[in-house]
Amino acid sequence: MGNFVDHAYVQRFIVFVLLLNAATLGMNTSPEIMAKYGDLIDTTNTIIPIIFVIEVGTRWIARGRGFFKESWNIFDIVIISISFLPSGSAFSAIRALRILRVLHVISLVPRMRHIVAAMIRSLPQIGSILALLIVVSYISAVIVTHLYGADYPDLFGSIGLSMLTLFQLMTLEGWAAEVVRPVMETHPYSVFLFIPYMLMTAFAILNLFTAVLVDSMQILQQNYTRDRADEQTVHAITHEMLAVKADLQSLTSEVKALNASLNSSKKQD
Repeated sequence: MGNFVDHAYVQRFIVFVLLLNAATLGMNTSPEIMAKYGDLIDTTNTIIPIIFVIEVGTRWIARGRGFFKESWNIFDIVIISISFLPSGSAFSAIRALRILRVLHVISLVPRMRHIVAAMIRSLPQIGSILALLIVVSYISAVIVTHLYGADYPDLFGSIGLSMLTLFQLMTLEGWAAEVVRPVMETHPYSVFLFIPYMLMTAFAILNLFTAVLVDSMQILQQNYTRDRADEQTVHAITHEMLAVKADLQSLTSEVKALNASLNSSKKQD
């Protein structure tokens, strides 16, 4: 059962069912599509959870207690249980979480697992960069609130509004027309504050996120390549050992046959 559920074709079928489940749940939100194909979509949404139950149940039986050591298996059980909640209005919001079942694709596709592993590996460094970004944004928010809060309360009237406006500057979304140019009409030297802030955040700190992710991807790619090479080496050695074993067994059979022939000749003599 373990070999069956882990077979490549079975895994591809489960990925197809997951994508089909995502598509039908999306179609379920369209009144026009439901008016034409509502019965078919409802039937599909009824059958798909049963397939998931069979898949998870098979893995549970095959792995035994080790089934619960994998976090994705527990996640699958929770999501599948949500799929069988009543369809009343009280559970409609919870049932919408069935779309999270599509995240199981990550555990089935090696490349996606590779990317997620890189992101998880980068969390400590990303946390440090995020803390630096928060400190810089807070300091800048205090400064601009004192300088421009009275004249532009909608943009810098409080620490919260100032941090939101600075976040807009960091994303470079409408930074000139909506923030910098209006403030420069009454405070022409404000550009010497906004431009360094954007250079520090948008072009320096945010690029550190990309650098950390790329570094983690490279490290994991090297590990992945090394592991694949080790697996291929082990496979080749195993194949050679099996071939040697087969030759030894054949040689042993020939030696036994020769000994039997010699013994027979001696008895006849």
